[in-house]
Amino acid sequence: MAGDEDHKQPARPLMPSARTSTRLGLGEVDVIAPGVLHFRFAGKITLGQAQIIVKAGNESITRGDKPLIAIDASDVHAYESDVRRLIQSWLKRHRTQISGCWMLFRSPVVKMGINLINSVLDGAIRPFDDYEEFDRELARARVQAERRAAIAPRL
Repeated sequence: MAGDEDHKQPARPLMPSARTSTRLGLGEVDVIAPGVLHFRFAGKITLGQAQIIVKAGNESITRGDKPLIAIDASDVHAYESDVRRLIQSWLKRHRTQISGCWMLFRSPVVKMGINLINSVLDGAIRPFDDYEEFDRELARARVQAERRAAIAPRL
């Protein structure tokens, strides 16, 4: 991806969330592999931050990817009400164009938001309450995306 070469890799490999959290600001996107979009939030998610997810997802789809949206919300305690509505409507419109949406959480408020979206969209978000499982699955998705990119490079 353009701009990825600007980021220095850590001396030893870390799991995706650990790697990006040391380098990535909160509420930003990190493309950890082609089509694997990792977001990290803390505190209260604002509508502006949620729009970053939508914008990055749309850009990835436009490039021809079927992106995985992986959101580390383990340090989130609240979100603006419009955040859930925005994510829910975007997932509804683009569900067939993405490979998945995962969310790591600890807060009961975030869990409730996930459950509301999943009840309407029949399980559109894969919830994780164990960061080690989230990191293992994200690392696996990263490897698979890198293999796919190596087999079918972009023209």
